[in-house]
Amino acid sequence: MFKQILVAIDGSATGNRGLTAAIDLASSHGAALTIVHVVDDMQSVSFIGDMGYVPADYVDKVIDDLRARGRKVLAKAESVARDASVDVKSMLVETRGGTIADAILAQARKVRADTIVLGTHGRRGLRRALMGSDAEAVLRDARVPVLLVRTLPRESRATSGAKPRRAAKAAS
Repeated sequence: MFKQILVAIDGSATGNRGLTAAIDLASSHGAALTIVHVVDDMQSVSFIGDMGYVPADYVDKVIDDLRARGRKVLAKAESVARDASVDVKSMLVETRGGTIADAILAQARKVRADTIVLGTHGRRGLRRALMGSDAEAVLRDARVPVLLVRTLPRESRATSGAKPRRAAKAAS
């Protein structure tokens, strides 16, 4: 039985699927839920640095904007969890030179989470090699169970009632 669940979100559809699963899990176990949003300040600075010289004020503004967006994402997620009658708290965390996975794992230890929930795109092959996988790093280094919630396949995203392409061709 879980007592303290940590879910990391980023505001994406995949992250929201992870949040929904975490809320359902917390609700069914009577567990507390900690929602974490990580601001990856180093990735932002390195991306901006690729543009050449950029004034420090601009870098500060970008990071401030990331923080503001993170707070909005957390507020919305916290509201959804409260509407489901889940005991919830949220945290905005910064990488401070580390990785997103390290930040998630540090927070999981800090709140003594007994499980971690993450949405994942489930990338494979070259896309995974190029983009990396924060979920994979969390899974590899976590000391507690990790629930990975995959993105829905494209077929599942089709509007209801629409015929699959193969079926439409076969019917003609």
